[in-house]
Amino acid sequence: MDRILSTPELLLPTTYEDQIATMRGMRTSIDRMTVRTQRAFAIARGSSDSFERVIFSLEEDGETGRGEAAPTAFYGAAPAEVAETLQRVEVKDPWDMEGTLARNADLHPSALAALDAALHDLAAKRLGIPVYRLLGLARPDFWSAYTLGIADPETTVGEAKRLSRFPILKMKVGGRDDLETVQAVSEFSDAALWVDANEAFSPQEAPEAARELREMGVVMVEQPVPASAGPEALKAVTEAARPVPVVADESAVSAADVPGLAGCVTGVNVKLTKCGGIRGALRMIHTARAHGMLVMLGCMIETSLGIAAAAQLGGLADFVDLDGAMLLADDPFEGPGYEDGRVVLPERPGLGAEPR
Repeated sequence: MDRILSTPELLLPTTYEDQIATMRGMRTSIDRMTVRTQRAFAIARGSSDSFERVIFSLEEDGETGRGEAAPTAFYGAAPAEVAETLQRVEVKDPWDMEGTLARNADLHPSALAALDAALHDLAAKRLGIPVYRLLGLARPDFWSAYTLGIADPETTVGEAKRLSRFPILKMKVGGRDDLETVQAVSEFSDAALWVDANEAFSPQEAPEAARELREMGVVMVEQPVPASAGPEALKAVTEAARPVPVVADESAVSAADVPGLAGCVTGVNVKLTKCGGIRGALRMIHTARAHGMLVMLGCMIETSLGIAAAAQLGGLADFVDLDGAMLLADDPFEGPGYEDGRVVLPERPGLGAEPR
């Protein structure tokens, strides 16, 4: 694990806020770490069993707030770049979360999500309450899907049987050949089946694929066509799949994308690493609700720290897919409990996730 430290400058503070920050002994640090999944995780765009993550820590008055960045090349961010930009983060008053996030708004969304989580974690720890209480929310109590990556039918069926206690299974598909695997699982599994295509189908073939999935008993379809195809391509799939919900993921990066999708999809997938953290996620959720849309809460392959940040909002979603840490072979954090798909947040201050 590479560790990059950023300490206060040995210069005279130039503003009142800088004086206060220096007197408080505020420090930041950045850790880059590689985590591995239990087995190769394949989606339509590729396969990997290792993922580099960046942890941002903000320490003040004996308390440390932490947040995780889960950068991906698909969204235009590399871990080294995210770590480098987080070294330049400007925090004058950690209580001023909105001001701090606005001051650092030029960060990549995944880096902003790490800063956002660290600020919330630190504030809630200093108040002695969980972050969801800080947000004025009830303790989240929800079930998450467990994701099956793309694999041959025999492997996927075996995994689905092993996970028979999970009430929700999400199946990745990369094209029409994988629909046979979905069919095979649907014939024996009692789990609610979600299908995520990660843009795998063309606008021409997606409506028919959606109809076939509906006939198999699939209860939700996620991002069937490329985001570049536009809202109208999603609308055609939504009409073909009805009443099965169609949820936009790659097409819905932030709150600004949501109004243009209204009437074209049933809901949007909110991921902190896409929209810049808890505050960005709340804006996205409220925008979706204002347009009569369903909300899915999702994640990347993340440690329990990243999952804990998203889980604070679990009670606001219709669909929850926060299994990133469940897929890991070497989670460096302890936090939410995972009970056959039920995500249980610990009753401790902050995000509830700490290094092992």
